[in-house]
Amino acid sequence: MKIEILFPEVCNLYAELQNIEYLRRCDPSIEIIHTDLKSRPAFLDGGIKLVYVGTTTEKGQELVIESLKPYRDEILKAIEDGQFMLLTGNASEMFGKTIKCEDGNDIEGLGILPTYAVRDMMHRYNTLWIGQYHFDDGSKEDVVGFKSQFTQCCFEEGAGYDDEYKPLFVAERGEGLHPGIKEEGIRWHNLYMTYLLGPLFIVNPLFTHTFLEQIGAENTEIAYKEASMRSFLKRCKEFREPDRGFTY
Repeated sequence: MKIEILFPEVCNLYAELQNIEYLRRCDPSIEIIHTDLKSRPAFLDGGIKLVYVGTTTEKGQELVIESLKPYRDEILKAIEDGQFMLLTGNASEMFGKTIKCEDGNDIEGLGILPTYAVRDMMHRYNTLWIGQYHFDDGSKEDVVGFKSQFTQCCFEEGAGYDDEYKPLFVAERGEGLHPGIKEEGIRWHNLYMTYLLGPLFIVNPLFTHTFLEQIGAENTEIAYKEASMRSFLKRCKEFREPDRGFTY
């Protein structure tokens, strides 16, 4: 199985690239491919199971959008055809319609997702987060993480969560996709997006196992399982403490 990391030279904040390294530790048969800003994404020519885009700076967002614009229609078709893709942190903003900036110089996104982001560089939103991943059969499993962002993401007018655009997680404590809702992230076809940091897979062994199963990995056993589960359960307990401060 091949996993492609897009633009690691700029999409590399918060150690989020370790999401994919951890998947490889779980399944050593995984081959990781790195694609730079000046190269055509390999997944567009087939043979890539998962595409990963991590968090970047505000300038990095502009560079990524510029790099991907020539392939916008091909990317959309690949997603509609079932390409697995994971976007963490602010990566999803580049796939939305617009990033709205305080100075009025809004940034046009790829327009693949029916969303927009509002940037406020004077106020960083930092929070702990605990919620659940919901399965189609009604069962659910805990997910924990952190958020650290200058932007808030919303659906465009006339769009929202429905049978096509489903929330990836649902918050128990903490905000959802934006303040005021509990639904967090988006799952559309096999595209997963979330603002949760952690890195996501390292702090969430249960979800990592689920994700490995969904992408058809040869080995879905979690690397360092005992230590990972011990840390995960401790974090779940702490994040549920009623007197624990959440936003900081």
